[in-house]
Amino acid sequence: MGRGREFLRKFIVILIIAGMVLGSVAMAAVYCFADEAPAESAEEETAKKDPSAEPEITAEAAILYCENTGEIIYSKNEDARMKPYSITKLLTALLAVRNLSMDQTVTVSAAAAGQGGSSMELKEGEQVKVKDLLYGTLVVSGNDAAYALAEAVSGSATDFVNLMNKTAANIGCKNTRFSNPSGLSNDISKHYTTAEDFLQIAKLAFSDDTVRKIAGTSEYTVTATNKSEERKLEEHTELLPESGKNGIVAAKTGYWDDDNCTIAVCYDKDGLRLIAVILGDKAEERAEDVLALTKYAENTIQGVTVVKNGEAGGNVRVRHGAVTKIEAYAAEDGIAYLPAGASESLITTEAVMKDDVEAPVEKGDVVGVYRIYVADEMVNEVDLIAGEDVRTGWLPSYLGISNRTAAIAGCVAGALLILFMWIKIHNARVRRARKRMHKRQVYEMAMEELRREQEKKERGWRY
Repeated sequence: MGRGREFLRKFIVILIIAGMVLGSVAMAAVYCFADEAPAESAEEETAKKDPSAEPEITAEAAILYCENTGEIIYSKNEDARMKPYSITKLLTALLAVRNLSMDQTVTVSAAAAGQGGSSMELKEGEQVKVKDLLYGTLVVSGNDAAYALAEAVSGSATDFVNLMNKTAANIGCKNTRFSNPSGLSNDISKHYTTAEDFLQIAKLAFSDDTVRKIAGTSEYTVTATNKSEERKLEEHTELLPESGKNGIVAAKTGYWDDDNCTIAVCYDKDGLRLIAVILGDKAEERAEDVLALTKYAENTIQGVTVVKNGEAGGNVRVRHGAVTKIEAYAAEDGIAYLPAGASESLITTEAVMKDDVEAPVEKGDVVGVYRIYVADEMVNEVDLIAGEDVRTGWLPSYLGISNRTAAIAGCVAGALLILFMWIKIHNARVRRARKRMHKRQVYEMAMEELRREQEKKERGWRY
């Protein structure tokens, strides 16, 4: 009995210790999961966040405009007076493009070469083409290049600034004033604009093909001049190298310090065209604010899917191919964005095939485009791609005859040749048979005649 009680007592102690260990483990697990729960909840909350909700940006002022619909999609303190900094150069570049030849040579003045801040590193007396100065102005935001263009247009920077202010007023800017052609000013009493006003300038500047192209260039090489070796220019924003993904096709930044930045961008993706202006932003947040605005537009502006990815767009001719005609298919969805209140009946389409498609062709090769129009204005263009591989054809393919057609034609020609030969052989046999029959008939007639003569002779002998 004593041993039994001792065994029972030890067993109970072991159970108690085991329970305490398991309880500790359970409590630790509870605390662990409790710590992770808020993170998961935050992720879920982010995932469930309405994508059409207005974005929260750090910029003091901003505006987002949709060219397709003609509407302001987003605005924040759009009429607040702000410092534009180097986005000023968009207007400078536009006026230079309108008034100067791209191949015109400009001699850099001492005043231009002496401009502080961002620089193209021009030298006094250096002879530079207008085209190179434009790239210097918009790609590296050269204050010296902007000043040189201003003098080339108006003779002096002062007269050019007057032209800038007159132009701004003429396009409806009511709260904008410029004091220099570069934006190198932190004095809001002399050099200022609003997001609403600068949108008008950005719309005008980005509508110019030359300005938009240069403002969308990441790198540019300036050829050697009379005072400088060849130099490579690189743009200041990380948005342009990703233009194929984020839709930013042109941009101009402004910078005073990390807490005082601006930017104006042109967006064009899947037929959606936007212009955004951001003022009073931080260097670290500027690009994120731009992408937040464009994503907001993508989620809120409803487009009409005119052609779907993979939809047949028509036939394209293939020269020298095993087949001479193949089906082309849309490489992606083609979307049209209509002005507010517009009818879908305004949408028209046109499939345009390349006329120089030559074998060999690989499946997926671009062989044409599908153009989408709204009220006769092209608003989107979707690549049409080959739906199959096409190898080089036989010799008849150079006459536009496919291998299949050539093979069928060959078979038909062979069959006709065989039929012709059979007819010739058959006719020859018939002729030979007729000759033999004719000879037999002649022979039989001769024999018959001979038999008759013989009979006559025999009758004569009898009598």
